[in-house]
Amino acid sequence: MRKKRRLRAFAATGALVTALLGTGVAVAPTASAALYTCTKAGNIVYPSYYLRMPVNSGGAGEVDCLLPVGSTGPAVAALQRTLNRCYSAGLEVDGVYGALTKAAVAMAQRSAGVAADGVYGPYTAANMRHATWSRDVPDHFLGCRQYSLS
Repeated sequence: MRKKRRLRAFAATGALVTALLGTGVAVAPTASAALYTCTKAGNIVYPSYYLRMPVNSGGAGEVDCLLPVGSTGPAVAALQRTLNRCYSAGLEVDGVYGALTKAAVAMAQRSAGVAADGVYGPYTAANMRHATWSRDVPDHFLGCRQYSLS
């Protein structure tokens, strides 16, 4: 009799834990729910200069993207160029977000005073400096500036 009660209590506890864990997983938001993986590099244009930055679909202001380790493509290459120009990262511009790019992003994040997790997202984009190019003289590097929509 005592064994049956214990078994029922154990089963009930197991069902309760399973239900709670299942609910927790179902309602827990993902870290990147509001972010988009960057697929392109775009020119964010200002009156006399532009920033070549990772973007979602190529338009100005669409920088609310996410580049974690494992990302590839022109957006990563643009980020690597900025890290080389503005933070002397010494990266090979290969368009692959590996361990060295992650370390360089973490270095830029520390320099910008943000949490250094090595993931490039909108908060990092808004706080780090980006390579700036002249609109009037092709391929003329002007320096590094923070991104701003205004």
